[in-house]
Amino acid sequence: MRHPRDAKSWRRKGDEGSVLLLIVGLSAVLLLLVAVVIDVSVVILARRGVSSTADGAAIAAAQQVSREAIADGGLLTHQRLPLDRLQVAAMVENYRLDSLDGQPNLEMSAELDGSSTVVVTASRVVQLPFSGWLAAGNPTVVAVSRARSPLAP
Repeated sequence: MRHPRDAKSWRRKGDEGSVLLLIVGLSAVLLLLVAVVIDVSVVILARRGVSSTADGAAIAAAQQVSREAIADGGLLTHQRLPLDRLQVAAMVENYRLDSLDGQPNLEMSAELDGSSTVVVTASRVVQLPFSGWLAAGNPTVVAVSRARSPLAP
């Protein structure tokens, strides 16, 4: 007869190693959850960065007033100051180039909506640290910002 305190007396035959299997399985699930949280965080931070850059570029581009349009039509013919298309495009490109260090693969474009509103579209392919190697690929984050030129005096 075995002593009641004998460690093996309460185990069933063939149970050796089942706790190890449980720990390995739970560890794999935990590592998968950590990887998903990190990937989602990377996408959220990239979206915030792209949105912030698009906002800044739109505000800076809305300051690029067309001197020729003001000289031709005078200030009284415009409710808002008209924008110079070339200066707007140059300002957005400068913003994009300045932002490439922190945001690789950043693409930006600017369009005029009327003569006094600029629409900046920014996009970036995000390199995911863990699930980027899956067949799903890397996501693209996009932000669109609008800004109007200052009011005419």
